Amino acid sequence: MRMKPSNHVAIALAATLLTACQVAAPGLPPSGGALTPGVSNEQAGPRAIAGRVIFPSGDRQVTAASADLAAYATVAVIDPGTARTMATGLTNAQGAFAIDVDTTFSPVLNGHYYLQVLKRTSGPTANHLSMLTVLKWTGSGWASITNRAGGVGTIVVNPTTTAVALIDREDPATSLDDILGTVAGSSFDAVSAFQGNSVAMVLARVASVTTQLLQDLDPLGDRPILASGLLAPGDSGDESTHHDYQVTKNGQVSTFVWIPVFTAYQLIVPANCGATNAASPVGTWVKTQPSSGIEGTDWARESFGGFYAGKYEASRNDATNAAVGTATALKVQADRVPWTNVSWDGAVNACLAYDAHCHLMRDDEWTALAVWSMINNVTVYGNNNTRKDHLDAAITFTADPNVAGRALTGSGTKAGWAAGVNLTTHTGTTGGVYDLNGNVWEWTGTIGTAQTSGNYIVNDVTLPVAVPGQNFVTQLSTDPRLRRYGLPGATGGSASPVFGGDYIWTTTGWTSAASRGGRWADGGSAGVWGVYVANDRTTANTSYGFRPVLKY
Repeated sequence: MRMKPSNHVAIALAATLLTACQVAAPGLPPSGGALTPGVSNEQAGPRAIAGRVIFPSGDRQVTAASADLAAYATVAVIDPGTARTMATGLTNAQGAFAIDVDTTFSPVLNGHYYLQVLKRTSGPTANHLSMLTVLKWTGSGWASITNRAGGVGTIVVNPTTTAVALIDREDPATSLDDILGTVAGSSFDAVSAFQGNSVAMVLARVASVTTQLLQDLDPLGDRPILASGLLAPGDSGDESTHHDYQVTKNGQVSTFVWIPVFTAYQLIVPANCGATNAASPVGTWVKTQPSSGIEGTDWARESFGGFYAGKYEASRNDATNAAVGTATALKVQADRVPWTNVSWDGAVNACLAYDAHCHLMRDDEWTALAVWSMINNVTVYGNNNTRKDHLDAAITFTADPNVAGRALTGSGTKAGWAAGVNLTTHTGTTGGVYDLNGNVWEWTGTIGTAQTSGNYIVNDVTLPVAVPGQNFVTQLSTDPRLRRYGLPGATGGSASPVFGGDYIWTTTGWTSAASRGGRWADGGSAGVWGVYVANDRTTANTSYGFRPVLKY
């Protein structure tokens, strides 16, 4: 067994598959907790948010098959003023949810919040679909569009509440208080007029929302993941190809890389996926749809991309090629000392403060880069052997004078590489994202592991999926709730060349958060599939940094 590297951290928050559900009565969410099936938000405790989600039923007009819809949906409580997510949860297969907000934030008395539900479809029209309601904390319970009093009744999210919430957003004369309690009935589809909006007007909007959902279009305005129009304002680059995008903030120019939308196929039962795939490990990603096998059973289809990744690891705004700097703002530049000694929360806050469109790289975004490399046969080299790559000592990195073995951001090079070639990026070119293999562990914003069970956590929800033992990655998880996050599904005592000989470090001693990629001294264990989930999110040392992402 490989020794656990000293001073390593890995966080745990985690990412959950967004998904669809047809709903019955409220019940226990997969994350368990103290709630019991059938409890109302009043019985669960005055600040718990419990209810149910009802997506429209009927045959979908675009999605190829019901297998394209997973069993759960994510639920997020959002502050309308800041657009920040305050708490998250997961429905069960019947659409019931319960969120214990006491562990995440203190609601403001008479304060309003959006409750947004998201599911994810796969297949050729993959998209994230959303529905919405509005909550108000009364001091003793939660009022909503289906529950004006608060503390009594059911919080329901469905096409009708979504239509009402969208009308409020678009009508300056309508306040959030005006729409509370305007939806009722046995199916929560009977509406009341409010502030100049007649019942007929509301029902017309409900019909529009329902049609959009049945066609896999997001009524909240998000574009389908395969549609155009995702580039930042002012970016004149080609949306279908990787290209640099520069942002000036706090007097410094930062460089991000546009990651185009692409589709890849994960092998669930490789033996059933054609001769070219038969010998591949479970969880391998391929570029071409398998020639045989059943989608959803033998292989799965996923779409990635549509965001801007920091081209280099984050540095402090005043960092140089010699000094760490002291600024609390970030920048993304080459040949700078990386920003380390930062906790998970510190990394999250630095990204949020940088720009309204910025966040800490999530695990599905990290995985997009790793999958791109895998399906395009790119071996990603990096600083994993004291400013060299363990496979090729001729690939060298510029020393960071502050920490022995660590390198300046994006400084990897090799004599003899042709113009435009750089194998320390995920594309193997100077147009890719640098330092995903080694240098410093990078906090990611979705995944974690639970203290008591050792199961994966996704967006703060503990899934009934155990983290495999600490060892070399031999398979990737094909669980539909985890496959987008590039997580090990199995490990073994021998390094797998398909997964770069990468390694997972784990713990069951505490709740941890995830980091990816490895550091300068991890050798073959570092790499794009390397994961560290063995330390608390408060840990901060010279081995840990982060990378921002922009999404418009």
